[in-house]
Amino acid sequence: MSAKISLRLTALVVFTTLVFTLLGWLLTEFLRFIQYPLLGILLVTIGLPHGATDYLLFRRMHRSKLTKKQIFRFFAIYVTAVLGFLLLWIIFPLYSFIIFIVISAYHFGQSNWENIIIPKRYSILINFFWGVFAIGGSVLWHWDESKMIIGQVIGFIPDLSLTVMANIQLSLVIINVLIILFLKYHQKLNTLALLVEISKIIILSLLFYFTPMLVGFALYFALWHSLSSLKSQLSYYKKLWPSFTIGDYYRQAAPYTILAVFGFIMMVIGHTYILPNVSMISTFLVFIACVTLPHIFVVDESYQQ
Repeated sequence: MSAKISLRLTALVVFTTLVFTLLGWLLTEFLRFIQYPLLGILLVTIGLPHGATDYLLFRRMHRSKLTKKQIFRFFAIYVTAVLGFLLLWIIFPLYSFIIFIVISAYHFGQSNWENIIIPKRYSILINFFWGVFAIGGSVLWHWDESKMIIGQVIGFIPDLSLTVMANIQLSLVIINVLIILFLKYHQKLNTLALLVEISKIIILSLLFYFTPMLVGFALYFALWHSLSSLKSQLSYYKKLWPSFTIGDYYRQAAPYTILAVFGFIMMVIGHTYILPNVSMISTFLVFIACVTLPHIFVVDESYQQ
């Protein structure tokens, strides 16, 4: 992907984010009205496809021709991880929720800092704090709304006030700003990168604060995380296969995206038996957690390489 296209895409993401932030400030109820269709569209067009090419990522990491046994083993482990985490979630919902938050936070942080060389002794905490900020923005600043969804998933509603949770999120904003300054002090960021990262914190904070919980997180997950990851993957694949295009990417992702959508439909149909007394949106959270788990480990292996 050329620098010019990448710059245009970044500008479009920032512009779209600011437009939705303004809508959240002026027309909050309108965003609540469209939040479910918006979430579905973003998930199907960007969110799921960015993880549906994990097999391509696996192939890229193992440049030699894969044997049938290696291919079967990859898919067997992948499916087992999804179903195993679903079973774990049914038996131990609270611990499963904590595991999901911790590994997702680390994953989001990895994605944000993928182009910055960070000393390994700091990287885990830096990645984690960025990811917690990204997750907490929608959850903690809209705690009265999100605690009901979380309560259905873990089996009880956490007894914490909106003020406390909002202050925690504000603290996460400050911590991430200090981390950025720390990286600048240790010359891991130049002046332009410093301004970009500070701007990112400000823009995302405004988005999370002014838009409803699902809208803010959907836009962050699809446009800031998944689209960025998709763009990086496309660049990697083009280096390995020069003729590889965005059309090829979506064609490769289509079968697994369709399979994921089918799996979610099956969960919705059977959620009364699988997750009794759990709403549709809470079922959706569990589904995302299950399909995300193996994706995170595949991506982490690619970062290690």
